[in-house]
Amino acid sequence: MHGKVAFVTGSSRGIGRAIALELARRGADVAINCRTSAEQAQTVYAEVEHLGRRAVLVTGDTRVPEDVERMIATVSSTLGDVDILVNNAAYALLKPFLEFTVEEWRSQLEYKALAYFLTSRAVLPAMIRKGSGAIVNLLSTVGVRGGAGETGYAVTNGGAMALTRALAAEVGRSGVRVNGVMLTWAENAFDPGDPAHVAWLDRFAMGRVTKLDEVARVVAFLASDEASGMTGAIVPVDAGFMCQ
Repeated sequence: MHGKVAFVTGSSRGIGRAIALELARRGADVAINCRTSAEQAQTVYAEVEHLGRRAVLVTGDTRVPEDVERMIATVSSTLGDVDILVNNAAYALLKPFLEFTVEEWRSQLEYKALAYFLTSRAVLPAMIRKGSGAIVNLLSTVGVRGGAGETGYAVTNGGAMALTRALAAEVGRSGVRVNGVMLTWAENAFDPGDPAHVAWLDRFAMGRVTKLDEVARVVAFLASDEASGMTGAIVPVDAGFMCQ
């Protein structure tokens, strides 16, 4: 990945941070994004530079077209055109369907179904012009399995999954690959001291939730030339949740 420029949305902490650092370890220069947690993002920025790679921090909301255009322009002028886009920024609002307001429902749809469209649209012209590029979308298994109390998050993930496959089909001949990584529960959101969390472990074939570095390594693989024959794939990294 030496000489590649990666933009990882929602990379100030958790899964996004792990992905940003893994890409930097593999030689990519990394654009770090956050909406509000600038202090944490600054720490990731410093960690990327400590790994010997260039970094830039861009703050903004991936659901807002003007923010996305500004951030991509900053990344391009600072590091160069984006070669690898990792769409990760999201928020799950979990509540019963009938309790959703219209604004809450719209917000859930925008976190992935709209935001992933906006960021992809912003980086694709340069990728197509160069004849290469990789987009990796972070997704949740709820997009295919459904789940009580998770309807808004299920719908936005289902939309992002459809976007992943359809965009892969549309831009495949241009040299751009589009894939997804599908999760259920990662360790950053799991509390081993919470009995309600622990009760879920029997539903995972591996008896545990997914580790952050496990997610980051699969994302890095899909973004690399090692996965040159893969596009339109949605790869589960879910500690065996979906096979139970």
